[in-house]
Amino acid sequence: MIKIAVTQRLLSNESYYEPREALDTRWGLLFEKLGFLPIALPIEYDFKNYFNSISIDGILLTGGNDLSSISPNEESIKRDMFEKKVIKYGIENDIPIFGVCRGMQIIAEYFGADFIEVQNQVSIKHSLKVNSKSKYANELNNLNKVNSFHNYAINNMPNELLVSATNENNIVKAIEHKKYKIFGQMWHSEREDIFNIDEMNLIRFFFNNLELNI
Repeated sequence: MIKIAVTQRLLSNESYYEPREALDTRWGLLFEKLGFLPIALPIEYDFKNYFNSISIDGILLTGGNDLSSISPNEESIKRDMFEKKVIKYGIENDIPIFGVCRGMQIIAEYFGADFIEVQNQVSIKHSLKVNSKSKYANELNNLNKVNSFHNYAINNMPNELLVSATNENNIVKAIEHKKYKIFGQMWHSEREDIFNIDEMNLIRFFFNNLELNI
């Protein structure tokens, strides 16, 4: 079974001070459909111990929390620091990294991107304009419409990264690294009522070049 290390969002408890980590329960259902074993990475634990003890096949950076460059609160700052360490470790150890929404944004920022506020990108669906130069062009072209739940988009794209796909208004929706096995998408595959087979195939193809036969 493919083992995927997963980062989580940070939450503040309103009634008393107790920072918490959380993961949408839909991720569990999606990982099961994908045939992946998710391994949650606690932010206050040395994540290298997981990689040294378990044969982990990939890293998935999930959504939730704005970047601290957009919203400089305690949760965002702590999460940014943690995930940038995870990204660095993944690069140094040739571990594939897949980012979803905020996960894509932290990847982009790691390599030097900045962001602008955008309108009408929450709770909508849109088509993708796929870059034919993308290593994942075939998988991306199979997608019909994808969801959108974000208020900020990449403004300046670092040279190390390639725009894999945009929407019809040229807002960046997917990126990849030109050298490393790193990919990010702005849509939430886990939020679909019925998981999209083509979106799952993209994730499967990225991690192990194996598509689902459903």
